[in-house]
Amino acid sequence: MKANKPSYEELLELVNELQRELDKSNSLWNQFKDESKVSQLKSIENKELTVSVLNRIKAPLDTVVGLAKLISTANLDFEEKNNLSEIIANTATELQSIFSEFLSYNALKTHVNELNIKEVSLNELLDDLKIKFLDQVFFKDLSLRSVKGLSDEDDMVFTDREIVNQIFSSLLSNAIKFTNKGYVEMGYQVVDNELQFYVKDTGIGIDNLENAVVENQASIGLATVKQLVELLHGTLQIESKSGLGTSISFQIPYEPALEKVKEEAKKTIKVLIADDEEISFMLLKKLMQKGDVEIIRAKNGEEAYEIYKSNPDINLILMDLRMPQVDGYVAAQLIKSESPDIPIIAQSAYSFKDDKENVSKSFNGYLSKPVSKKEFEEVVNKYLDLAELN
Repeated sequence: MKANKPSYEELLELVNELQRELDKSNSLWNQFKDESKVSQLKSIENKELTVSVLNRIKAPLDTVVGLAKLISTANLDFEEKNNLSEIIANTATELQSIFSEFLSYNALKTHVNELNIKEVSLNELLDDLKIKFLDQVFFKDLSLRSVKGLSDEDDMVFTDREIVNQIFSSLLSNAIKFTNKGYVEMGYQVVDNELQFYVKDTGIGIDNLENAVVENQASIGLATVKQLVELLHGTLQIESKSGLGTSISFQIPYEPALEKVKEEAKKTIKVLIADDEEISFMLLKKLMQKGDVEIIRAKNGEEAYEIYKSNPDINLILMDLRMPQVDGYVAAQLIKSESPDIPIIAQSAYSFKDDKENVSKSFNGYLSKPVSKKEFEEVVNKYLDLAELN
């Protein structure tokens, strides 16, 4: 018996079904090829980043090893050893920065990072960064500038402090590395309801910006910065000119923090810091973060005395001994002659051994520069605690 032949309509339906299956198979094959290509590209990208990190580590690591051997084997005097030790310390800091970038990049790739939004003082953040990078710019004889777009009273915003700090740290490390003379500047301003942060330098600059940006996608520092900025819902821009330096900026939404209502029962401690050195003042200001402290600054002895006269409720004075115009000794004697009970702490980079008698007459204690946290707490905190109780 002969089998029934399928009709034309049935054959047509069978062909259409086969075509659909073929289309589906082609689609799956193309998808497989695309995924393989993406996987291959990711593999290439990861390989390039790994090579970039290894290349960046090799030079500073070789420097540390070479100098360490030189110090241990060569016949060097104290000053030479001290200079080499300083180079090793700065190089080690560079290595730490590279490893931090690598860990941050991996955390971002695996989506470990989560935003931690809270109130942040932008001016305090810049002060902390300036202190952090002081040694590196000093070692290269550079100037580190900071430009604050808001006053201390209005600089509180909602953002992730750690991420903004990480972005700035990476950009500053890179700027210092490629700047041999001049300055590195960081800052921010508020424009059209956006916070515009930037780091610019007078470094070597970039010849071909477009090619350099593409090539630098293999740079873990820039790759991490770009992802961190995007995590904050921001954008990144680069401007550069060979021989004139580079400017990198990033914009994030501006979310000002509402001004806190201070409790009437809580007393504000008023502290006068008389110091003409910017870095020294910032260090003391940072160490002074205890309770509700209002800090007033004077840059010389005469100004310190005038501020004291117009602020009779000052609870504590930190007085640098060597300042222009009127020094700390004279200013302290003038203030003590009118208010003998006000505590005044002397501070100086010079030894107090030869002048203990004069110091004890006009001052309640003294700090040696650079001021350590432990010494500061031992000498100063008791007066802050006393001011809170009174």
